Amino acid sequence: MKRFTVRIGLAGGLAAALAFASMMYATPGELPRAEAAPAKPVADELVTLQEFATFNDGSRDPRNTGFFFTANQSEAASAVSKFHFTKVEDLGRVHTAPGPNRVAVHRLRLKSSQHPSYMLAIADRDIKNTQCVDEGVIGWIDDGPEIGDHPLLRFSYNNRWAAAVDTSPGAAALIAHGFHSDGPIGFVAP
Repeated sequence: MKRFTVRIGLAGGLAAALAFASMMYATPGELPRAEAAPAKPVADELVTLQEFATFNDGSRDPRNTGFFFTANQSEAASAVSKFHFTKVEDLGRVHTAPGPNRVAVHRLRLKSSQHPSYMLAIADRDIKNTQCVDEGVIGWIDDGPEIGDHPLLRFSYNNRWAAAVDTSPGAAALIAHGFHSDGPIGFVAP
């Protein structure tokens, strides 16, 4: 009796084993699928949160304007070039991704305002307010201070909202013009 030896080599043996394994674990009638590649983590950056006046009657009184907020540079450029908003100040830097000890900051727009009026919000009661349209998350802020962080305060006056860092001259000016401090919504990096 003659013996036959088949030499398939390492590569052939590996290919045969993989083919057999895919037949063993595949559902009948279904082609084997590759596992989805894991999502790439979102890079976290600190970007500047900017405040713009949405209209102005020529006075320097903040009661005569609405305020718009963005951390997106192209949106900021469009606010000035397309909508003729006027930059008021930089409010600090916010994160571009969620993380530990951070809360999402939503930009809300008042539906019934004659002129655009926006508000920064982190609380569900504000975000779900039927008087406002939630325009989405514009960044994430720390819910507690880290070294060097400043509280970001929200102010309100007659369906107009503004924001200022506690140490900014803007905060004192808003109070001097009758705005009420709603308190801090979180902490921003300088």
